[in-house]
Amino acid sequence: MTSFWIRPTQAGDMDAIAALNDAAFGGPDEARITRRLHGDGDSLVSLVAVGESGILGHIEFFRIRIDGEPTGVGLGPMCAWPGLQRSGIGSYLVRTGLEDLDDLGETIVFVLGHPAYYPRFGFSAEAARPFAAPWSGPHFMAQRLREGAPASGTLTYPPAFS
Repeated sequence: MTSFWIRPTQAGDMDAIAALNDAAFGGPDEARITRRLHGDGDSLVSLVAVGESGILGHIEFFRIRIDGEPTGVGLGPMCAWPGLQRSGIGSYLVRTGLEDLDDLGETIVFVLGHPAYYPRFGFSAEAARPFAAPWSGPHFMAQRLREGAPASGTLTYPPAFS
């Protein structure tokens, strides 16, 4: 088992996060998204998993507007180094991030991800279905963190995703 701890992303982490995203996703798109979310002030919670050799994983949560109001959150990108995937780093990042969002009073989180992975954290395609978004289907999921979360609406993602 790989030993690591979770901490908030720091400004000096961005190059290491970009390299991690490039390695995990096989290209620069996710690194570009992460840099832009931070540069535009759209990042809400950004966490890294750190081990003896440096940053091992990263997760990003960002603001989504629902019917024009800043009432939703998106999850992604999230990754771990390719040789460390399936070691628990991603699961720990997701759980820690969702706890942080709950502490901040956020009510609903959306993710575009693997339908066999994210349901273990409480995400479901059924919860996302009432929302109009740039994508739909089994890979688009949501999780309500508390009562009073919006039940439907049109989602607007930050410019980093355009």
